[in-house]
Amino acid sequence: MRAQLLHLSGPQRGQTITYDGTVVAVGSAADADVRLPVPQVAPHHAVIEFDEPACSFLLRRKDGQVFVNNQEIEEVILNEGDLLEWGAGGPRARFRHYVANGRVCKPVRKMLADAREVQQASGHGVATTALARDLLTKATLRLKIGLPLLLLAIGLPLAFLAGWLEARPDLSSVRTADAITRGQLDKLRAAQERATAELAHLAQANTLVQRIQEKWSHGVCLVHGMVAMRRPGGDYFVDAGGDRIEFEYTGSGFLAAADGTVITNRHVVTPWDELDETKPMLKAGGVPEFVHLTATFPGRPPIDIDPATIRRRSDKLDVAAFVLPAGAVADLPALPLHGDDLSDLGDRHAIVVGFPTGLAALLVQADAPLVDRLRAEGATMTLAIERLAAADSIAPTVTEGIFSLTRPDLLTYDAATTHGGSGGPVFGADGTVIGVNFAILPGFSGKNFGVPIRFARELLRH
Repeated sequence: MRAQLLHLSGPQRGQTITYDGTVVAVGSAADADVRLPVPQVAPHHAVIEFDEPACSFLLRRKDGQVFVNNQEIEEVILNEGDLLEWGAGGPRARFRHYVANGRVCKPVRKMLADAREVQQASGHGVATTALARDLLTKATLRLKIGLPLLLLAIGLPLAFLAGWLEARPDLSSVRTADAITRGQLDKLRAAQERATAELAHLAQANTLVQRIQEKWSHGVCLVHGMVAMRRPGGDYFVDAGGDRIEFEYTGSGFLAAADGTVITNRHVVTPWDELDETKPMLKAGGVPEFVHLTATFPGRPPIDIDPATIRRRSDKLDVAAFVLPAGAVADLPALPLHGDDLSDLGDRHAIVVGFPTGLAALLVQADAPLVDRLRAEGATMTLAIERLAAADSIAPTVTEGIFSLTRPDLLTYDAATTHGGSGGPVFGADGTVIGVNFAILPGFSGKNFGVPIRFARELLRH
């Protein structure tokens, strides 16, 4: 697979160029692969690298500004059709993948995700066959060389293979063939060592997901709120029938300290700032008031949140905190928080944990008889959460993806946060929380957003 650029403007405008090599240098220097001798482009402006195991292209800024789809980036995993701009107002190009005839490339992460989906519909046997077929036909050459390690995992020792090679007849009489065979074996073993590290990495990621599901997810809570608005005179805003107008919503949060501090989004604890329905009331002098505000952890009844404990940053970053009674969360896990420096992440694995939005999404987790009873009762969201909690049927979802950008002030990733809920934790590959999920950009893969954890850490009591 090679990088291909359709140059929309600049010195090479109108040309579609396919670039050889796994590293493509962009700049105004004479030795640049993509040479753009214009003022906006630095000599060593940026580099596009192909990551063979992940079957993906990584664009990284060097000495110049780089914009992808009109957003400035430090580094990002490129998607087919991304719009690239080299420097503010500089040359533009459309990124494409070029795949030679007969060549295929499918990321292992995608293979595993597809296998899980097949397993859910057709069972383990079919899923295993599908994964093996993908590895044999759609993996990179590097991974195919490492495929024998899968046999190791199911009990075929490497010593058997090596012993068989050593036991072949007449090896001593064909010294050239013997040398080649041993050379190939050395290469195979070296490739297997590399593949072992890759597969160990995948196993570590799966172990991490399992640990998050079994332990850390119990420290993630469903936030449920209802807000009313008071007029300047003290009366509530009412509808045409004279009933008090209330706004109901859900979000997510996570326990960050043993003292009961829960991290979430600003818009989860001040929802009126985001709701179009409340804006006319606020403009008319309305004062928001929580009618109901609770946090529900898996296997626990809802815990009342005291609005007076809510802490918000002085800036507009979408992160906030509130404090629950320490006794109510005494045996719940406080999630491990990453340090302020995100440059040591290394791995780009992202895991997002949060609660699905809406009553229907919560009922999916309950058994059919309970759902039928709640329907028969016409249960409100408040009652449904109480009953679901009592039945131990409230649990967050866990979604996986990769980071496309890790900046000191912003995280972007492609984990399916549409199913996760605002305010949930974003874990890195080291098992610590590195961000707080806060927004999505629908229909734009890789552009779900998180606030780096250092901004939330500043809200913890010291």
